[in-house]
Amino acid sequence: MRVSRLLFVLAVLLAHAARGDPLQHEFLLLPSAVVVGTYDRQSPETQIYDQVVQADALLTLQKGPFKLFGEYLLSDHEGDLERFQLGWQMSSDTVVWIGRYHQPTSVWNHDHHHGQYLQTSITRPWIDEWEDLRGALPQHFTGVLIESAHEVFGNWRLRTAAGGGVAPKLTNDGMEAFDLVHPDSTRRMGYQARASLHPDEFDETGFGILVAADALAADGLTIPGGVGLDHVDLQLYGAFGAYAGESWKLTGTVYHAEAQLHYPQAASRGDSFWVGYVEAEQRFARDFTGFARYEQSAGVADSPYLRLFEQFARTRYVGGVRWDFLEHEALTLQLTNSHMLNGHFSDVRLQWSAALF
Repeated sequence: MRVSRLLFVLAVLLAHAARGDPLQHEFLLLPSAVVVGTYDRQSPETQIYDQVVQADALLTLQKGPFKLFGEYLLSDHEGDLERFQLGWQMSSDTVVWIGRYHQPTSVWNHDHHHGQYLQTSITRPWIDEWEDLRGALPQHFTGVLIESAHEVFGNWRLRTAAGGGVAPKLTNDGMEAFDLVHPDSTRRMGYQARASLHPDEFDETGFGILVAADALAADGLTIPGGVGLDHVDLQLYGAFGAYAGESWKLTGTVYHAEAQLHYPQAASRGDSFWVGYVEAEQRFARDFTGFARYEQSAGVADSPYLRLFEQFARTRYVGGVRWDFLEHEALTLQLTNSHMLNGHFSDVRLQWSAALF
């Protein structure tokens, strides 16, 4: 049975099982539009779309202990069912999901998802970029995700998330996540886990660790020199932290990746590299927020894995200001200087974003 049909059948069964409970629902629409200009370009590749208009729609339904969550992104270059999850509230502290989910080891994407209004900066750290925008790490999986939060050490909360499912595949156009609407069979599996400690249940302040082991199938992919690639075993280890004060916030993540590239007609090749970022945000009077982010990497110049992603930024400087001029609407101006594997460029972006309930 196709995965999409199986999820539909499960949704019907879960709704029937909880038909005696009232149906609760929430809907959120996150539209945005951005214009971009580049300058000082010394690279054949950039990460730039001249202009992007998009709307991210999120829908949550709950009936008794059962949940249904969906996220659909529509933009001028794609329309994609980003997440579709069926959930069971096992207890007040634990939810089990089945479906397509955001992998838990990307702290940035776990907090901001696809909605531009939810993040202060216009761009996300390049190491956490989405697959269809030439991101180098898998971000979407289809399988099982378990999320929980428990009290430990007094009032501190331990938040955990662990998942396993069908991993994205590598193609000549970049990484491609499993599509629930148009599924295919050329896939391998991946597993991820994250754990963090926080002073209380809803506090952004906290710190934690993450780990992932993903097998990425290569579908018709040839690397420079015409050599075919069969698959890549990718291990990821990391640590992250955040401090949120009354008027400022500091966040950071560091990843260590180990990749083993397997070729049909040749010996496998190992690879490892480090990537990290730190972002500071300061709120000012009249609803202005200034932000700055520094992204850095090590061991990437000769990385055979990252050579599959020519748009990877080994170093990037980001700065700007956001103005929340109306309730649930914002204008953001951002300047960026990116140093790629094969050159550098700078860009300026202006974005409008909103949240509509």
